[in-house]
Amino acid sequence: MRSDNPHGKSGDDEHRSSEISKIKNEMENADKIFYKELSSKHFLLDKFSTEQLRDMCQNLLGRGPDIEYYEDKVTKKTKELPQYKEDYIHFIIDEFRFSEIKNYALEKHIVTSQFFEK
Repeated sequence: MRSDNPHGKSGDDEHRSSEISKIKNEMENADKIFYKELSSKHFLLDKFSTEQLRDMCQNLLGRGPDIEYYEDKVTKKTKELPQYKEDYIHFIIDEFRFSEIKNYALEKHIVTSQFFEK
């Protein structure tokens, strides 16, 4: 394959490298936003009841956190573990941006707009 590039790379290689770089930058930006919003998300979600968290998951995603199971080593019986408030909070933190959580909280009257004033 003949290269038109002085560095010996084909146009396809440059395009692929450019796409990889673009995806990497998008992922880094998403990570920055995630960590910037993390404490605010948790603080707001702590104002929700477990039932409100469950409803948010079902209404907006149609699902909640994955159900976990425990197998008793002696009896070999499998038992479904309960889902607690923190399970829902961690799930929602991973699935939603702060603005989505805020809008839902205001729409459902979980908090008032004064909650967000400084």
